Amino acid sequence: MLKELRTLTAVARLGSVTAAAREIGLTQAAASAQIQRLEEHLQLQLFDRVGRHVRLNESGIDVVSRAEHILHLCAELQEVKKPATLRGHLRLGAIQSMQRQYLPKVIEALISSNPDITTHLELGGSLLLLTAVDQGQLDAAMVVKPFFAIPQELEWVPLLREPFKVICPMKAATDDWRQLLTTLPFIRYDSASFGGRVVDRFLQQHRLRPNCQIESQDVDAILEMVACGIGTALIPVKDLTRHQDRLRAIDLGPDRFYREVGIVLPAVPRQRELVQTLIRITRAHVRTSPYAHPLLERN
Repeated sequence: MLKELRTLTAVARLGSVTAAAREIGLTQAAASAQIQRLEEHLQLQLFDRVGRHVRLNESGIDVVSRAEHILHLCAELQEVKKPATLRGHLRLGAIQSMQRQYLPKVIEALISSNPDITTHLELGGSLLLLTAVDQGQLDAAMVVKPFFAIPQELEWVPLLREPFKVICPMKAATDDWRQLLTTLPFIRYDSASFGGRVVDRFLQQHRLRPNCQIESQDVDAILEMVACGIGTALIPVKDLTRHQDRLRAIDLGPDRFYREVGIVLPAVPRQRELVQTLIRITRAHVRTSPYAHPLLERN
């Protein structure tokens, strides 16, 4: 019906079916057929025909006025834009494991749907990043949950729990994790980090005193050292595909423990909509991970 209305208004404006057909890009016969179909549909005669000329009658004038209004509304609908994409600069911190395992896909999803967003990514330990958020230097950070209470000025959004496992060289003669931790050189997961303190508490609870020769906050570096046969480690589990022929992961069974990873942000964030979008996208990617246990959203 819209094409018939457009033809009608063109005929009314130009005073000729032939001229209207030429402007619209139709043959004169096609334009005449459209006018005829419109009159039949409305059951009204819209023009008084005098020889080769047509002139709007009273009904035609009324219909043209309404047709112009309808066409104007349709034009407005076509100009309705999609919801505006987010804009802004996101200052985001993340511990190393999150930067390597999740962040590339999260950022790709964020900027592909919001191309006007720019980001600054900062790598660091959980305490350093949490402090940066608290001081307003970062908009949000992906960190290990601290062993102390989150300051009231900050908000904690849980993402996942990562189980710790004993990692040992493939050639290790036993699967007894207690024996592995006490007989092989121990590569300690940085005791100054939040996750490292979780490990220390576990060792104390089980009265284990490993022979610590190396300490590192880089989980990937620890994996490489274990794969080289240097010793054993107790770290949050990761994708071991690269080293599957050189090391083994021993589950702790009923003694299994975890570290919780989440996003810390100001209680009143400067860029709430942008940060909330980041949280939503991150949760979606975490749910697909086979190496961690996603935590349910808090309502």
